Amino acid sequence: MSNPAPRPSQGSPRYGINRAINDLCQNPKGRALVANKVEFFASYPLSDKERQALMKPDWRGLLALGVLPNLVYRYYIMHGLAPESFPSAVAAN
Repeated sequence: MSNPAPRPSQGSPRYGINRAINDLCQNPKGRALVANKVEFFASYPLSDKERQALMKPDWRGLLALGVLPNLVYRYYIMHGLAPESFPSAVAAN
């Protein structure tokens, strides 16, 4: 029997924001929840900078805060934005 994959350390400063975005993206009602993201993210232990980047949203800022690029992309798509516009949105932010 194999061991389950190790979970990232919850002590990592990036864990909370990555977990929050991952949870939103995996939620079957995620797209609807993006409209009320203040309430969705309220229960997560996020810094003020992280909350501001999520609320704006600040794509480049999220990357600078250590959010995994694939999660930033998924969060971008959750906002109903075109996938092909992601590179220019990150560059412009």
